[in-house]
Amino acid sequence: MQFLRTLCFNVAITFMVVAVIGDSTCNLCQQNHVKCVNETHFSLCLDSVSPDQVMQCPDDQVCTSYAKFCMPRGVVPPSCGSDAVVNCPSCDGSSLFVCTSRTTFQMCDGDKLSSQITKCKDNTFCAIGQGQFCVDRCKAMNSGTGLQCDRESPLQG
Repeated sequence: MQFLRTLCFNVAITFMVVAVIGDSTCNLCQQNHVKCVNETHFSLCLDSVSPDQVMQCPDDQVCTSYAKFCMPRGVVPPSCGSDAVVNCPSCDGSSLFVCTSRTTFQMCDGDKLSSQITKCKDNTFCAIGQGQFCVDRCKAMNSGTGLQCDRESPLQG
């Protein structure tokens, strides 16, 4: 009987620890020395590494607060969860251009996207809302607006 109580106690403690460890927010350095900037991208919180260097987890993995900071999607919740997901803007007749992914933008024709997809230079993010087409990673992540479109690539169609 004592064995079952001890086992139940240990299981309960484990779940509480996992809940606390997994409950982080975006853009804050975690105990694993990683700052998740969205569900799949992170930067390292180390003095020897530039803080504006954003990296991506492998395909089908999410950024977590665990020692192994990129883990398979669905196994554990991402540190920077779906409440932080950025919706991509759409053409609504008020903008000439919109970001259609993290690194691309397209021209609007009223409420429709043109077929021409324009890609930002390497290491820059789309920043139409910041009055520029593309800005460096640090400026995009540290701006008041953050990422304007958190899609990996523009939707085709």
